[in-house]
Amino acid sequence: MARKSKQFQQLFYPDSVQQQSPSAITPQRQKELASFELFKQEIENDPSYEGAVFVDHPKNIVKMSKVLMEYVEPFLEDTETFQQRSTIFKIAVTAWNLALVSEEERQKAFNQRFSDNSSPPEDIKLEKEIRKLMKKLIKRKLIFFAEEERFVTDYKLTENEGRMHLAVASSLSL
Repeated sequence: MARKSKQFQQLFYPDSVQQQSPSAITPQRQKELASFELFKQEIENDPSYEGAVFVDHPKNIVKMSKVLMEYVEPFLEDTETFQQRSTIFKIAVTAWNLALVSEEERQKAFNQRFSDNSSPPEDIKLEKEIRKLMKKLIKRKLIFFAEEERFVTDYKLTENEGRMHLAVASSLSL
């Protein structure tokens, strides 16, 4: 995998770019941890996750948030706003999960999502762009992240003081 740009490092891994003492927890990191705890509570209190077990940072497994950020990185280069990055992540998570199902199921989902031709022309153009982006993301997942078989069940992307934080709930690989 290609080396990450300094801007990407600063956006997602500010602690690795700025040398800090190991015991210091910055106000930014405190906010990230608080955001993660809220996300964790939302997951634990969501009835659709009943019976699920929340494993916080399983040993010997790369954090899914890190994997997902690396997966999405090339598509963030031209984004300028948090809303644009958020939209990219929403499409990327859908594409990631579609890449984990069979080709037949994937095509069926695509057909259901993109079959409505009654939309106004500007919506049709946007949907074509989304479909094109999803296909690129699926291809990227299948080529560069083929060994990663975790489904993303939920995620939360936040931004604070120009820095992004991604919390991800995923299934464990079997």
